[in-house]
Amino acid sequence: MNSFLEKVLADLENNNIDVITATYVVPSRRVGIFLSRYLAQRIEQPVFLPKIYSVTEYIEQLGQVEIVNDLDLLPLFYKAYKSVETEGNVDSFDEFIGWATTILKDFNEMDRYLVDPEQFFNYLGSVKEMDHWALNQNPTLMVSKYLRFWKKLHLYYNAFQQLCLENETVYQGMAYRLAFAKAEQLSNNSTTKNKTIFLGLNALNTAESNIIQKLLEEDQACIYWDIDQYLMELPYHESGKFIRKFKKDWKYYDKNELKIYGNEYQSNKKIDIHGAAGNLSMIQVAVKLMEQIPQEELEDTAIILADERLLLPLLDAIPDNIAHFNVTMGLSLDQLPLSAFVYDIIKMHTEATEDGYYYKGVVNILESSFAFVLIDSDSRKLVKYIKENNLIYVTPSSFDEVIEGTILNKIMAPIQNVGELIKLIENVLLELKTKLLQEENRRLEIEQLLGITEVVQNLSTIVDNNEEIKDLKTVAYLYKQLVPLKNLDFIGEPVRGLQIMGLLETRALDYKNTIMLSVNEGILPAGKSTASYISNDMKYQFALPTYSEKDSVYAYHFYRLLHRVNHAAFIYNTEGDTLGGGEKSRFLTQLETDPNSKHIVSHQHYIFKNSAVKEELMVVEKEPSYFERLQQIASSGFSPSALTSYVRNPIDFYASKILRISQMEDVEENIAANTMGSIIHEALDKLYQPYVNKILIKEDFDKIKKQIKPELDVAYQECYKSDSTPLGKNKIIYEVSLHYIKMMVQSDLDLVASGSELIIKSVERKLEAVIDVPEIGKVKIHGMVDRIDQLDGKLRIIDYKSGATAKGNVGIDPENFDIIIDDYGKAKAFQVLMYTYLYSHNEPFTEASAGIISFKNFDQGYIPFGFKAGRSYKEKMIDVAVLQDFEQVLFVLIKELFNKNIPLTEKPV
Repeated sequence: MNSFLEKVLADLENNNIDVITATYVVPSRRVGIFLSRYLAQRIEQPVFLPKIYSVTEYIEQLGQVEIVNDLDLLPLFYKAYKSVETEGNVDSFDEFIGWATTILKDFNEMDRYLVDPEQFFNYLGSVKEMDHWALNQNPTLMVSKYLRFWKKLHLYYNAFQQLCLENETVYQGMAYRLAFAKAEQLSNNSTTKNKTIFLGLNALNTAESNIIQKLLEEDQACIYWDIDQYLMELPYHESGKFIRKFKKDWKYYDKNELKIYGNEYQSNKKIDIHGAAGNLSMIQVAVKLMEQIPQEELEDTAIILADERLLLPLLDAIPDNIAHFNVTMGLSLDQLPLSAFVYDIIKMHTEATEDGYYYKGVVNILESSFAFVLIDSDSRKLVKYIKENNLIYVTPSSFDEVIEGTILNKIMAPIQNVGELIKLIENVLLELKTKLLQEENRRLEIEQLLGITEVVQNLSTIVDNNEEIKDLKTVAYLYKQLVPLKNLDFIGEPVRGLQIMGLLETRALDYKNTIMLSVNEGILPAGKSTASYISNDMKYQFALPTYSEKDSVYAYHFYRLLHRVNHAAFIYNTEGDTLGGGEKSRFLTQLETDPNSKHIVSHQHYIFKNSAVKEELMVVEKEPSYFERLQQIASSGFSPSALTSYVRNPIDFYASKILRISQMEDVEENIAANTMGSIIHEALDKLYQPYVNKILIKEDFDKIKKQIKPELDVAYQECYKSDSTPLGKNKIIYEVSLHYIKMMVQSDLDLVASGSELIIKSVERKLEAVIDVPEIGKVKIHGMVDRIDQLDGKLRIIDYKSGATAKGNVGIDPENFDIIIDDYGKAKAFQVLMYTYLYSHNEPFTEASAGIISFKNFDQGYIPFGFKAGRSYKEKMIDVAVLQDFEQVLFVLIKELFNKNIPLTEKPV
């Protein structure tokens, strides 16, 4: 296979053009590397390589300027903007950058296409005025300001151009205008004999087109188009749209032949189309295809990423048969963890409030691997401290009790201005550098550090040179814009082994085998883009490119890959999403349906079957350490919740009670259900405590009602660790708690008002008992009873529940007492029976009622323990017989815990 570059060089030699003295303009620097290689193969003696420029470099060389990126131009543009606007109408710099970046892109496009500025801006102002036409002669202030902005846009443009000239600073569009002007001068005065060779170009803007035409007409240049004859001759085919237009419009081609070196598209090619669900599945398909490539063909194989975000997962999956590969694309810093770490620090300060730093921002910083480098295990200790103390807002002094004298103190120190923030980031990076250099195998982190340091230095320069930048949020915005502009380049031999590249890097290069990933609509082509203030109507009017032209650019890149390839594989993502993803690119459909195609096209769908994971229930044998810990619990006491957790799932009991593994609780930003229950319990305890063992009267409730809110506030502060007053969802939960407490108090008042005698015997009473379990021995049990009262002489043992409770949860079938230790759904029945059993060991009684008051379904009132009677449950007074039945099942449960022959078997929950 003769590549396009080799054919160009051969033609130059056939036309007696010195390939060494010529100047070459190629689509990208990478093409220049391969062109140098082919030139070296044709020369037998040492010579200086000819000048090889990318298009942008050629424009800079021709215009004798250096293009400055848009981000660095923003302060200068702001200065131009302020010189035009009156003082009262000037946006702050933060507001300005919200629209200025898009305006600069539009300036660039307008200048690259040599649009007349005055005509353009007059037309734009008129269009915007028509958009807001109304019968009302007095538009609103917002509309007036909007229209004034568009009418003044040409003044911003002129002032910006003037400032750029004064500061010898050039943006991209301006460079193209200057290069075009220089080209006209050179074409009139030039005496050079060395030709400029343009090759592999496609979608030229007006400035590029006019420059090349000037040089062609003066016989100072040659241009070679990399398009296949077959595609060129199809008038409707998108891939040849631009070159067909140039052939038609350029006067040069009235007398000269269009130089095309390609007629291989229609040769038999093997084209495989693969559908795979998800990015990782696409990677798996690519790996499978790479494993099939013969070693001798690796250097003629390219892996092309239409979506460059797949680079890192692809590199992790490179198969063992590929010893050498080269990555032509850099890895953007914004994809690396250090950039996120630095941004988290900046963001933490930009979002700081009078209360301190929001905990999530602080936790993000502390959980970063770079925080571990800086403060070692203290980072984990601090995360734990935040969660245990429920710190929703963290202040610089929050960690004084935990650690002191670390870089974290500097990170947490309040920032007063943008200069201090930049200085803080520089200090953090310097400290990181010191730590990383002391460790081994930290090369990647150090490379990241060097890249981020350059970004911060650039950011510092912008801030230092522009006094308008005063807001920390502006620094955060600029940092986010600067980071993607910096790439970490991979070190490798550019012409050895498998080539991994983005789509744009394939221009003018040919490969025997290609594998392209993410060949989906919305990626290839990218679809409509709205990052412009210029409407499509205006773009058509002034011959500016629309999304249609951009689609044609993608079509050219896609089909150009097929010119001289033998085997092409295209992998697309079949996984749909909410935006209708999962559609293969239209280019693949065109390949499949082309009636004139001679290609062998196959289409496969890959489904990577994951072997089903058999959910085997965990079984834990009881070892000596288990019994040792169980004996400790028996000595300190089994609670109803501990015993019912075993009923629910023995493995949960094993983890929480035997191994004492507690789940790491997150910061309780919003009050959790169990915390809400604790608040209500605590408030009711304090409200009724002064009236224990007293017959309640109506006047008592007048006093109790006055104390409801104060006691709730105290309970809120004690149970919910937060210095802030209830806000948002917490305010709703606070009000619901207040409502529940008022309902409870009113319910008791109604009982008293109806003539009932109500005596609160105790609240939040801790009960303990030591029982003698056969075959086990002495075992302690305990529990905290929410309320014990006496209503009209009837003893009631009551447990409050903030969740919903049904009668079936508290009642059982008398013929099946064992159900309370077999079915967790009867846990509430077990609980109230155990409370009553404990009370009987402390204060003997003849009979008592035990039940639940559920605040969730308060309308049901007191729900007593009962026996099933037909389809409902009828209250059952707990007497000696019931307690004896309960004692038997309690002994069975405790014996099972101590039975070494019964393993702990997981229950599906």
